[in-house]
Amino acid sequence: MKNIYFLDTSYILALEIKNEDAHQQVSQNWAALAKFKPFLITTTYIFDEVVTFFNSRKLHYKAVEVGNRLLESADIESIQIDQTLFNQGWQFF
Repeated sequence: MKNIYFLDTSYILALEIKNEDAHQQVSQNWAALAKFKPFLITTTYIFDEVVTFFNSRKLHYKAVEVGNRLLESADIESIQIDQTLFNQGWQFF
């Protein structure tokens, strides 16, 4: 069974923003991960946070670029958050 990695907002942003403090470390981690082709997941909430982050900083082009990459990647599964899953997550929290 492959390892599963969850892509959260801070990881994606650190990967995408070159002047982010964690960018170099995250980029190195991403390069190492890519060699093993792990199972990557994220959620529609994370997708929304990432594209909203860029769009709210008047970087619409970047929001679209990153959003399309997340949506079109064959290596990343995006989980749709519905009410049941939201409630389960809240209970876990």
